[in-house]
Amino acid sequence: MKFLKLTPFALMVACHPGIGPVVPQNSVERKMIGLLQKFDRWDENGDGNLDERELAPAKNFSTLTPAEIIAFYDTGKDGKISLREAQAGYARSDEARKIIEPRKRTNNS
Repeated sequence: MKFLKLTPFALMVACHPGIGPVVPQNSVERKMIGLLQKFDRWDENGDGNLDERELAPAKNFSTLTPAEIIAFYDTGKDGKISLREAQAGYARSDEARKIIEPRKRTNNS
């Protein structure tokens, strides 16, 4: 009987949309979200990972090379970025800013 009483509540919780959309607070976060948005498009071989060759288009919007992007995100140390690693990397946006901001100043000088 308790199960029947809790079922509607469980369904409401399961269907809750969560905390809402992620809103980037700066240009580094926008670029990190851009990687997530383009992940499937850039994953040319469909293996669920991005390698250096597949990250070549990132040169158009990043001051980092594909190898440097992989070094930042690749926590599994397999030379590729999985979608899970890319998602987890967004939580490290402050760390990414410390890498990218000095390069922006150097490139603008």
